[in-house]
Amino acid sequence: MALLRFLVAILLVVLSACAHRIDYGLWGPIDDPHVILSVLRDRYARISSLRAEGRLSLESPRGSGSLRMALEVDKPGRIYLETADLFGTPRGTFSTDGERFVFYDPGENVYWVGPATAERLGAFLPVALPPEEIAALLLGQPALLESAEADLAIEPEGVYRIEVRTDRARQRIRVATRDLRLISVETRGMQAVDVEVLAHRVVETDLPVPAAMEIRERRSGTLLRIRLGDAGWNVSPEEDLFRIEPPPGARIERLGAR
Repeated sequence: MALLRFLVAILLVVLSACAHRIDYGLWGPIDDPHVILSVLRDRYARISSLRAEGRLSLESPRGSGSLRMALEVDKPGRIYLETADLFGTPRGTFSTDGERFVFYDPGENVYWVGPATAERLGAFLPVALPPEEIAALLLGQPALLESAEADLAIEPEGVYRIEVRTDRARQRIRVATRDLRLISVETRGMQAVDVEVLAHRVVETDLPVPAAMEIRERRSGTLLRIRLGDAGWNVSPEEDLFRIEPPPGARIERLGAR
């Protein structure tokens, strides 16, 4: 009986050790958080555009729903987003060249146009950010704080947790130990959104990119889920999409900066 208990104890120890074995992949263990942040920024620089179809879902205090989408993004701040309901009925088209934006509401046949400020964009999109930050988010590239103060910890499931601090803000960045793919970014102390990546695709050697993610805007309680279907990265953009003109007969509403 004593021998049996001893063998069971040994087995539990072995199983426990196996369950917590961390895969560091080809990178091996990293003890400097700035090395990991440098890899992330280098990957950001390697992706400049996206063309995709997919689906977006919204949960907010004002309502919830799901739409099909066609998306075109080109750095630094050019975006085209066309949406339709699940039956294919057009629900709205948003476009910006980084300086001005337009939004066409086919249901009301209204064409809104104005400066692409964070305040104005927030009236038509779930997040109130400048166009270059929205474009980066749609590419799966949430802004990373620049600071010499950064701490690194390792979570048991194989995740690097990086805590970055500046004088006015702090950020928690989680990255997989195996291939350094971005998992989540949470920011406090400044206007920003939290991002959690739900799925990735590998588009080049050592270049995993987000293909599904959640974007959470804490102040408004808004949660936006984006899932890409057919998608291509670093494609040549269709220039006309970023300055769409009003359809014949549409009512034009021009907005000022405020």
